[in-house]
Amino acid sequence: MNKVIAAVAASAIGLGVMAVAAPAADAATHRASIACTSPANAKANYSWGDGATSVTVYFNNHCSGAVSAGIVTSDQDDRQSIYCLKTNGGTSGKKKFDIGLDEHVIKIKKGCTL
Repeated sequence: MNKVIAAVAASAIGLGVMAVAAPAADAATHRASIACTSPANAKANYSWGDGATSVTVYFNNHCSGAVSAGIVTSDQDDRQSIYCLKTNGGTSGKKKFDIGLDEHVIKIKKGCTL
């Protein structure tokens, strides 16, 4: 009976060591800003990570009015697409975009046209 408990404990310790020894995923956070027309020196700020099939864009709009931001993606053949994110002034939140397996966000720009 003691041998069984020792084997289970050794297995649990072995699994714990394996989990610690595994390399950590490199999840970079990207940031972008769009200048407001009003008030002066204010910005709409955005951040996102590298998602596999989707990306969540976090926003904080310090502008007094709405801002349209283009979420520009690129695929493995360097073809670009754009997703539009319109946020009202003085709001913050997040929006999830399903971008597909072969696309990744390369930038966020003012306006929703390429």
